[in-house]
Amino acid sequence: MDIISEATAGLKGINNSSDTLKEKKLREACAGFEALMLKQILSQARQSVPKGGLLDGGYGEEMFQSIHDDQIAQKMAGSKGLGFGEMLYRQLSQAHVPPSKEK
Repeated sequence: MDIISEATAGLKGINNSSDTLKEKKLREACAGFEALMLKQILSQARQSVPKGGLLDGGYGEEMFQSIHDDQIAQKMAGSKGLGFGEMLYRQLSQAHVPPSKEK
């Protein structure tokens, strides 16, 4: 599975039975965006660590670290720990709600 489909588990778990198809798709997109952002943060943080020395694994280690970063990002986005995806969902869902007509 890819990073987006795995990461949507967190916000999918928040789905209400009354959610429309559009709301469900928005939740999935927000969770996927959160996972991608977390992956970028993890990748950038890893690049800040100096390489070299006895335990430099070369290309194999880089490939493993990329896969590991994907998995960590999926777990973080799916666990609702940061809440970035949920916050984004609330902001975007409110932006598309027509104003109520109160007199």
